[in-house]
Amino acid sequence: MQVPENTLKRLFKVIVRSIHLVGMAGVFGNALMQTSGPVYLSIAVASGIVLVMMEASSGLIWFVQLRGVSLYLKLLLLLLMHLKPEITIPCLIAVIVISGFMSHAPSWIRYFSLQHGRVVLSDNDLLG
Repeated sequence: MQVPENTLKRLFKVIVRSIHLVGMAGVFGNALMQTSGPVYLSIAVASGIVLVMMEASSGLIWFVQLRGVSLYLKLLLLLLMHLKPEITIPCLIAVIVISGFMSHAPSWIRYFSLQHGRVVLSDNDLLG
């Protein structure tokens, strides 16, 4: 049986995503309980950075597609949460909803570029 070329990369991404979910669950749990557990925030931030680096390594196209734009929105919500701690729970819920939606949205949504007004699938599409 031939193992597809991207199997290890995909497996690594699944593992990092799972670690990220554990970190985010801990951050959300701490917010609900009004406690502070820096380990979960560290896990969420570190794994989030790894995920972004993995996505960005595939090319600049990711940054203009809705799947990349959703990251900007989530970062904005996290900034708002930091500036206004009283809206932490709604911001975290919004981050989770955006993440869940974008993870399971059809490709015509994930790969849509607001900048181009259409689906962009390759770096060549960025030029047009």
